[in-house]
Amino acid sequence: MKYNLNFSLNLERHEHCVIYNEKEFTEKPIQISVPDIVELVEQFLKSFEEVAITEQLTSSPTPSKEKFKEESSAQGKPLIDSKSGIKPNSLRVVAAKAYICQSKDLDKKVLEQFCSDLTKYVQDGCSQISPENFLSEQVNLYVAGLREVLEIRNYLARYTKSKKKNYQNGYLYVVNL
Repeated sequence: MKYNLNFSLNLERHEHCVIYNEKEFTEKPIQISVPDIVELVEQFLKSFEEVAITEQLTSSPTPSKEKFKEESSAQGKPLIDSKSGIKPNSLRVVAAKAYICQSKDLDKKVLEQFCSDLTKYVQDGCSQISPENFLSEQVNLYVAGLREVLEIRNYLARYTKSKKKNYQNGYLYVVNL
C-alpha cells in the first residue's frame, strides 16, 4: 500500500465527500511507500477523518420529462430508473479515498507519538548502516525510509507548526493509492 501526503489550503466539501481540486494544493505530494513508514502513517491516520474524493460535477440544466421520453423511445431503454427516480448523470463518481485533518485541529498527542515513532525509525535505520554495507543493496530500504521520514518531517514542520493563518486553516490531505 502507498499514500500521498499533501496540504490543501481550501477544501470544497459536501458531507463526507471532498471535491478534488489540484490548484488548492500548496505543492506536489510526498509519496510514502516504504512498508515500515506506511505502517506508521496508518497509525497516524486513525485520528483523521475519512472522506471520499469526487470530481467536480458540471452544472447542466436538468432535461425535461418530455426530452427523457423522446430519448428513451429513440434508444429503446429508459434514461431514468423507474424504481428510484434517479437520473444516471446525477450520481457522484468516487475517485479515491482520502484522510483529512485541519492543521489547527490536529491532535497534539497523536502528532507527538507520530514524531516519536519516526524518530525511532531514524535511529534504528541509521544503526543498520555501516561503512561496510553503506553501498550495498541490503540498506536500500533503510535509505529510502530515511528519505521519506525526512520529507514527512519537513512537510509537517512547514504546515503544522506555522503561525500563518491560511496554513492553520488548511488541511493535511492523505490519499490512499
